[in-house]
Amino acid sequence: MNMEDRPLPAVQRAYFYVVLLVAVHMIVLGVANLLRVGAEIALGAPSGGFTGLPFVFADFNRPREQYREQASLAIALLLVAVPAWYLHYRAADAAARRSLLERGSALRSAYLQIVVLVTALLVFGYGQRVLRLVLQAVLVGDGDGVSFFPLEPSWQARAAGALAMAIAATGALVFHLRLAAADRATGALSSRAAALGQIVRYALAVIGLFFLAFSVASTLAGLWQRLLFPFPDPVFPPGAPLRPVPDRGVSLRFDLANAVPGIVSGLALWLAAWIPAQRVAFGADIAERTSVARRLAVYFVIAVSALVVLFGLVATIAPLLARALGERITDADLGRAIGSPLVFAGVFAAVWWYHRRVIEREARREAEAGSAAGIRRAYYYLIAAIGLAMAAIGAAGAIGAVGSGLLRLMDHDPRETATWISLVLVGGPAWAFHWRAQQWRLDDDERRSLQRRVYLYLAILGSVAAVLVFGSALLFNLLKGVLAFSFDLALWHDLWHFSVDTAVGAVALAWHFRLVRADRAALAAAGLEETYHVTLVVKAADRAAAQARVAAALQGQPDITVRG
Repeated sequence: MNMEDRPLPAVQRAYFYVVLLVAVHMIVLGVANLLRVGAEIALGAPSGGFTGLPFVFADFNRPREQYREQASLAIALLLVAVPAWYLHYRAADAAARRSLLERGSALRSAYLQIVVLVTALLVFGYGQRVLRLVLQAVLVGDGDGVSFFPLEPSWQARAAGALAMAIAATGALVFHLRLAAADRATGALSSRAAALGQIVRYALAVIGLFFLAFSVASTLAGLWQRLLFPFPDPVFPPGAPLRPVPDRGVSLRFDLANAVPGIVSGLALWLAAWIPAQRVAFGADIAERTSVARRLAVYFVIAVSALVVLFGLVATIAPLLARALGERITDADLGRAIGSPLVFAGVFAAVWWYHRRVIEREARREAEAGSAAGIRRAYYYLIAAIGLAMAAIGAAGAIGAVGSGLLRLMDHDPRETATWISLVLVGGPAWAFHWRAQQWRLDDDERRSLQRRVYLYLAILGSVAAVLVFGSALLFNLLKGVLAFSFDLALWHDLWHFSVDTAVGAVALAWHFRLVRADRAALAAAGLEETYHVTLVVKAADRAAAQARVAAALQGQPDITVRG
């Protein structure tokens, strides 16, 4: 290797990129605040504080001094940071152009990805603020003449200040995105450097998606209540002074003005991060499609979506069951009670369905049957675990509540009993469907798969914890009554509930322990009771060539599987 092709020493590289990281954020702050001060002076508005450093210049009683001090600080930041960033960037970029190892280093990628993450979130947050202030002015204005929904003072200047930060952050974001794309195009990124980019991309995608989903669900839930089950107008007693009531139309427009920015910004952030990642993942880049960051992001979204959907259905069914069990509730109150959870369940069901399709598509693209089965198993066992936990908790609560009433120990509230039953009605089918789907595919590969073992041992761990905790509580209460020679109604009630909880945990424990033993017996009968993972280091031009070399060396040995 020639001297000019060598990468920078690690300490020197770290120095360059730390200085660059600090300097670029100073530049963004300086540009944004200089633009903000200019807009505030042009609009004749009081200072809104130094953007990004709100604790600086907190005294707003001296507007002229505020302008001078803030402009001076912004100019000082630029005069210091711009030369520092430029000189260090030239040195680091020259080294990256000379050496592909330098361009693909993890430290360079860390610098680029941190800047991308921070500036993208700045654009995301301040862009929302701009849109919110503008929509409030356009849709609400002065409202109905009463200050129920007043506009923020000097909203034009506040919007201009937020827009200035969004513009400054966008410039830095676009520049560093282009640098990161150029580095990826060289194909020189190390595995750690590539992983950092994947982490940032999927983190931004998850943030945007959840912001979008929660904003849409909250908006639709508000519309459900306002349009279908509105609260009645207040009634004032005769002779009492009338108090102003907010206009329903103005109130609705104000809520929409606050909700739309979250929806638009969440959608923009998700699409901006997810679509390029999808394009890379389903192109020729196998490493992107199989990356840990991508798998974690997709399965995290599925887990959260499944929890929201299942518990939303529980919260929807419970009021209906409670009414059937005798709870007194009006039609309007019932409609309000089921509206929000039903809407959230519907919105997150769409998120769940989409990411399930992503998993199915990835499984179809996998060349190896083992990899495709692993993707499918992770999804099915994840949902089965969530459903099992809900069904077990619901069964213990429902049996305890119903049994307390039949034994005349205590009459539980209809809503509480309905909630326990709803957990069983929702969690039971979710568990049964996904569990049976994997049982139909049961073979030796399925029995020794990591996903199945994790599911079984997690179920056993939860069951053992339930038996230990509730069994101890049962024994404690039993001994307390024996030593006191007194078993009152409250003590019998506690004994009943702890007995039921312990029994449900014991049943789940016995069921899953039997499955573990059956899997071990089947694998032992096939001579596959033990599986060892061995790491091979293969020199080759690329991943495919390395796999081909290993596969050729292992021909005629079907009991050895090559993965990765």
